[in-house]
Formats: sequence, C-alpha cells, structure tokens
Amino acid sequence: MHRQTHQQLVSDFFTRFVTSDIEGLLALLDDQVVWKMMGQQGGLPVSGEMDKAGITGLMQSVREQVAGRLNMTPTAWTIAGGRVAVEVESSAKLTNGRDYNNLYHYLFTISDGKIDAIKEYGDTDQVRRVFLD
Repeated sequence: MHRQTHQQLVSDFFTRFVTSDIEGLLALLDDQVVWKMMGQQGGLPVSGEMDKAGITGLMQSVREQVAGRLNMTPTAWTIAGGRVAVEVESSAKLTNGRDYNNLYHYLFTISDGKIDAIKEYGDTDQVRRVFLD
C-alpha cells in the first residue's frame, strides 16, 4: 500500500509544482525538508541545498520565467520503502522566448506521509544557458 501512497504523494508534488501551487506543495513537505540540486554552483542560483524558504523562492522564480505552463512528465518510477526514484522530462516556453527541455532524475525520501528530502539530477548547464544567459 505504501507504494501507491508514495507514488501519489510524488505525483501530487509535480502537479503542484507545475501549477505554481506553492502552499499546496509546501504542505506535502516535512518542515525540515532539504532539496538538493546535484549540480556545481557555476552561476546557477538553485545549485546546492534549499529549505522550505528556498523552495518557495524557486517556485516563484519559475512562475515568473515560464510563459504558460511548465510541463514535467514522469516517465519511469522505482519505489522501495520510503524511497521514490522517478525520471522526468520537462518542457516549457520561457518569457525570454527560449524553449526549455530537460531530463531529470529525482530521488524523494518519505517519512510519516511527508517528503523529507529531494535530490535532483539534471543538466544544470542547460538550465543556466536557457534561463540565465
């Protein structure tokens, strides 16, 4: 039963992220959550670790820079105990006129019905080039 519950929790996370439902997304997270983007710093403000305040800032930034909807489509799932690994493809048209498309691997850990850690692996150089350059 945890498998379906954990998959639904992570699905809800992505739904709330792409719709910029900040309060709804924060409600899914443990108060001590840490989201770690696994890229090098290299001029990308979201590389490294974020707490709830950092996650709020990330969501606000994405909302301001995406024209229309950010699509994040899970393509493969692996769920074991309180760990959910998911491959995701994203796409969006940005307000700067550029097209964004990235492939990610996320690892979520879940405890007591809340997401308590997120590790994000993606092409951080592409994020920098498309969002910032």
